[in-house]
Amino acid sequence: MKPTKMNILLICKSLPWRFKGGIQTHTWNLALALTEKGHSVTVLTGGAYREGEKQYEIDGVGIIEIPFFPGRYLKPISNLAEEFSFNWQAKNWVKKNHSCFNVIHTQGRSGYLLYMIPALKGRLANTIHGIISRESSSEKGWSFNSKLHAWLTQKIEYKLLKAAQLKIAVSKDVCEEISLSNHLEGVEVIPNGVKLSTVEAITNKQVLAGDKTKFLFVGRLHPVKGLAPVITAIAKTKSKIQLDIVGNGPQYKTLKDLIKKHKLESQITLLGEYSNAQIHEAIPSYRALLLPSSYETQGIVLLEANAHGVPVVATDLAAIRESVTHGENGLLCNIEQPESYVFAMEYLLENPAEAEGMGAIGKERISSVFTWDKVAERTIESYQKLAV
Repeated sequence: MKPTKMNILLICKSLPWRFKGGIQTHTWNLALALTEKGHSVTVLTGGAYREGEKQYEIDGVGIIEIPFFPGRYLKPISNLAEEFSFNWQAKNWVKKNHSCFNVIHTQGRSGYLLYMIPALKGRLANTIHGIISRESSSEKGWSFNSKLHAWLTQKIEYKLLKAAQLKIAVSKDVCEEISLSNHLEGVEVIPNGVKLSTVEAITNKQVLAGDKTKFLFVGRLHPVKGLAPVITAIAKTKSKIQLDIVGNGPQYKTLKDLIKKHKLESQITLLGEYSNAQIHEAIPSYRALLLPSSYETQGIVLLEANAHGVPVVATDLAAIRESVTHGENGLLCNIEQPESYVFAMEYLLENPAEAEGMGAIGKERISSVFTWDKVAERTIESYQKLAV
């Protein structure tokens, strides 16, 4: 008989308070939602190299930090070394402690060496947030570091997928991609969600200087996010669009120099990083959220904006079309035409009532489909199919 209360281990190299990203946010919100459903949840994550293993609890979720060598300092192979170092330590920890858990659920490439532990058969789940071959192909001029990482990781990624009895994709697009490229069947689709309690708890405190004449970007400043072409388009079209950019990343200096080059300092502001709570407080004060990415597996920030009743301007990608319908809860743009994002923002600026209507439709969709409560329910149903 399957247990009504499960002991679940989630594995994610970092968590949102260490590194703000889609996988980190997904893992933590899933842990909280599963805990609220009455299950015992532990998250295995990375810790400081020079410190020992740490165990503590936050909001009912157990957290275990395991030390691992910071491979990011090995510059020529930093991508591979950092990821492999954590995964080797995670494999060793799980090998010793797996008997304590009914389900062992890896997130993305965190835990990709668990295929080496035969004893996990029937208890291993993997949520795929994207595959390395697609992610690397979206980067232009990628280095030896990236090539080596992609080449080896693709092989290991496939072995984990084959070993996992439960395979979950965060979008239909990712599911189809995995199924076609790896000849795998039985991949389930369970999307990201939005924590409505966070949305409903926002205050009137003005954290960022946003207003309904401005647009907001939130995310990692990386070429894949498509900001540079949009900034150039704003300059070329001589648009008066006001854009606040929240986040940090390897493209920060490039974007800063580009803004200065085009003398757009009065229109486009790089605000740096803010906490998730601060971002949630700020989103409702903007006209719309901008996400001009060349690659997304779903885009949690789009869901978060809609949850606040704010429409989105995003790239017309298959994964994004799963949550955004052009003209209903946002506007979708052609990645090959950067000026289309500018025109879309101008349209929403000139048509406030329509923008508000799109936001209202988006909010309704989130509450009916994309809540973490619903995501947790579907995840638990999938867990029940395992030999737990």
